[in-house]
Formats: sequence, structure tokens, C-alpha cells
Amino acid sequence: MVIKGLLALGLIGAGLLPAVPSNAARIDWKPCEEGQPAECARLTVPLDYAKPGKGKTELLIARVPARDQAHKLGVLTFNPGGPGGPGASMLAAGIVGDLFGEELRDRFDVVSFDPRGTGGSSQLDCGPVLRPGVPVFPDSKRSYDAMVAASRELGKACLAKNGDLMRHLDTRTAARDLDSVRAALGVRKLSYFGPSYGSYLGATYAQLFPHRIDRMVLDGIVDHSQGSTGFVLSEAREMERGFDRMAAWCAATPECALHGRDVGKVFDAVVRKADRRPLPAGSTTVNGDQIRMALPMFLPTLGGFEGPWTAFASALAKASDAGDGSGFVGNSYVGFPESAYAAVSCMDFPGEFRGYADVRARLAVARAVAPRVGAAVEGWVMAAACSGWPIPPTNPWKPTPIKDAPPVLILNNTHDPATPLAGAISLQRQIRGSRLLVSDTYGHTSWFNNECARNHASTYFLTGKLPARGTTC
Repeated sequence: MVIKGLLALGLIGAGLLPAVPSNAARIDWKPCEEGQPAECARLTVPLDYAKPGKGKTELLIARVPARDQAHKLGVLTFNPGGPGGPGASMLAAGIVGDLFGEELRDRFDVVSFDPRGTGGSSQLDCGPVLRPGVPVFPDSKRSYDAMVAASRELGKACLAKNGDLMRHLDTRTAARDLDSVRAALGVRKLSYFGPSYGSYLGATYAQLFPHRIDRMVLDGIVDHSQGSTGFVLSEAREMERGFDRMAAWCAATPECALHGRDVGKVFDAVVRKADRRPLPAGSTTVNGDQIRMALPMFLPTLGGFEGPWTAFASALAKASDAGDGSGFVGNSYVGFPESAYAAVSCMDFPGEFRGYADVRARLAVARAVAPRVGAAVEGWVMAAACSGWPIPPTNPWKPTPIKDAPPVLILNNTHDPATPLAGAISLQRQIRGSRLLVSDTYGHTSWFNNECARNHASTYFLTGKLPARGTTC
């Protein structure tokens, strides 16, 4: 659920940002970086909104002012996904032009924040989500116990360093932070764009603050009603289809490093080899689980296949032909360094395992619906990372019914391996008066993969007019 290409561009050091004191009543904007249009500030918010006097935390916020202030329509906020996508850091890095078109930049102040625990906000640094060498797909009671123990160990170590912050990282708290940003901006309503995990943050905001919304677009839907097993299985089906699409693309593309070879057989052979003995990868090694958990990094695409699919084919070819696994280093959820990803997931998207027998049964069903990919999807990343988490989930799986918000535009592709269409159909039923626009497209999110959908969404932001019922792209 991370908009990975954008996230990578947006991760900049907090030391580059101004230490600007602020409070909920006033924002003192200063340039984020020399030569960039974004302005940055810091906003102090309650650590626990139920006990606002019992501690504070700090958010980095950033804005790019509308270029036509005389005809400005308002504030357009966004969250780039995650959990843990640092939107303010992205604006500070100067990539707003890659997100929004000229008309939106003319008519809106574009604003975002780094959610607590991420980017330039209060930091959470506890180590990888899934540690290399720890079982991810247990095949015995012993390996299941090792996975749970590793999750518990990471959670306890993180609690020792960041206990108060760790207990207040769920999405409902992030939605309240977003409303604190709105209040500090001095606006009665805001517009919002939420791709991937940002769709769930947006839906949560709409549930808590329906009258604070002007216009809202949710894209690549994370449906909080489906539960961990449903999420894993729906992703597995689409990820399997995504693997087949990647293999067909490689067969038709001479530049693909595996052109003329059976990509599926190469992948299977590499994984088996790495299961027996981890492959050397520079100063480290990669095992079969690390290679499996590269699939949700490589197979979803943003704006075209050439980048991630080319890299995946090259990594596989190098591993197959030279026994070199270095192409998977930094491209797998095993070793993924963003601690907040796990900490938020365990609050909102727990795996709710009931022991090894439950895990074995879930893995068997995943293999039945996706023989090659199995459970190598983000839903399983979250379930495995949270398998022994020491903090009970504060916002576990449940529907997000929304009754009093203005019309919400929901976007989703027919073939999105990270957030399948079924989630969007479900969320549309939960938000009264919402409109679903489906794009016959492969890839993660419509905004970044389908110009027709992006144009409809932009028109809605600019005019408030939803696409006609039944419109497709």
C-alpha cells in the first residue's frame, strides 16, 4: 500500500527542514529548501487526543501555495500511502509537479504532513518490518514460534524507545492530526486526495469529520471491512495475474533480461535454490522468503511497466545465471526499514493469527488461489510483522460507514495487485452518495496509471462535478 516510487523520492533528511515553532492557532511558514516552492513548518499536536494535556508530539507540514491566489479554490491535502508515507517530505523535495497537474496547482494550495513517526515528524526508528533470516511463511510450529517471537521482540524494543508514541499511531489518530492541520491552516473545509493506504486515512477522516470535507478522491482502495484473510486472498489472486502479465510482457519485449525464457520457471528455480542456501548479495545474502517478498515491490506498477518489471527481470536473471541475489537487496519487504509501516499496521491491520494451524490453513488457501505467488503480498507482510506485537490493535478490521459527507469519488483499476477492485466496490457501499469510477487498467492506483481517470478526478476537484454514473475509463 506504499506508493513506493514516490515514497523513495520523498524520503529526505529531517535535518534539511527548518525547526519552526508553531501551535494549533498559527503556522509560521518558512522555505523548506533553497530553490523549491514548498514552505515548511512544524505543528505541535496532542500525543493522545483523549487526553490532550498529557503529552505532545510534532508534525512536519508543508505546502505549495496556489499559483493563482486571486482565484484559489481552497486547500488540497493528500497522503501518499503507506502506512507511513511522508507527504510533507515529498512536497519539500519538490516533486509536487509529478503529483498534480497545472490546473490543480494553479487553483489549490497543496498541503501535506508527515504522519507521526515518519519523515520529518516525531521519529520512530526500530529496525526492519521483517528481519532477514526470520521465517515469513512458517512451515512448522517451530518456525511459526520464531516468527511470532521476532515480532514480539521488535515491538518490545520499539516500545522501550518510543512507548508513548507507539501507542498512538493508529489511523484514527492520524485523521485527527489531519484535522489539526486543517484548523491550523484556518480553513473551514479541505479537499483531499488519498491513494493506496491514503484512501483508508481519507475514509477515516470522512467518518470522523464529514462536515470538514469539500471534495475528496480516494484511489486504490484499502477496505477496512475485509479482514486480514480476505485482504491476503484478494491480493494473492491479483498478484498471480500480475506475475503472468509481467511474464507475457517479458516474452514480447526483447529488452527484458529474461526474454525468450520461462519467467515463472526461472523464478521458481531461484526461490528453491535460495531456500536451500541463501544467495550471496554483496556484503549480505538473500533467502527464498526475501525473494518472494520482492513480488509486492516489483509487480505493482505506477505509470508504466518498464521500471519495476525491467528491474525484476534483471534481478532474476542475475540470481539465476550468476547466483547473485543483489538485485533483491532493498527491493523486498524482508528488511524494509520503515518502522512506522509495521507500527501503524499492527494497530489497524492485524493478522489475528490463532496459532500455527491457522497460519498453515491460510497459506494453503493462498497457494490454492495463487499457486506461484501464494501469500507473498502486503497483507501477509502486515500479518507476519504483527504476529507477536505487544500492543493490542486499537483500530482493528471493521467497516467504515460514512453517511453525512459530501459526494466522494472513488477510483480503482480492474487489475490492481496491491488494492484489488473488490475493496473499492465494498467501500462504495459504505459511503453514502459516493461514486465509483473503474479504470480498465493494470497497476496500482488509477491516478498514476490512467489519464482518463486522472482527468475525471481533476475535473471533480476543480468543479465539484462527479463523473456520470456508469462512467468507466
